Amino acid sequence: MTDFWKVIGSSPVRDASEIDSALERISRQLSAMTPTALTRFVERLRESLYRIDRRDLAEVPVMLAGGLKFPQTSDHFLYARCACILAGKEVYGDVLSSGVGFDRFVAPFAQEAEGLLYLASEQYERATGSKMDVESDFSIESMSNLQGWAD
Repeated sequence: MTDFWKVIGSSPVRDASEIDSALERISRQLSAMTPTALTRFVERLRESLYRIDRRDLAEVPVMLAGGLKFPQTSDHFLYARCACILAGKEVYGDVLSSGVGFDRFVAPFAQEAEGLLYLASEQYERATGSKMDVESDFSIESMSNLQGWAD
């Protein structure tokens, strides 16, 4: 089985071009995987997104130039979680354990990380000619990790 974090690797995630490079690198690795391995990758991605679906992270405000700040939308929060995963296993682990460092993934440029959601299913469809059907215990939607949103 392919190691999820080995495929993800790590990226500094400092700007949109670094995110694009990370997505291209991951896509190349996924293109060599079997349909079964691609399905497992998506299951692990969903689990990783679910685990950092927490109120404390969702409440980190988006900061714009000039000091303007506003709350994340549920989509913005999902894509920020994708950016966190692109940063790699160590950074993800730090955010998971302490929440520290998540603010950089809330930056508007990090929304480019949305592409991570589609890479494996696109490769699966290329390989099989059919859509990927993943049954998972882990929803990626914001506020689905009830433990992460408990008061």
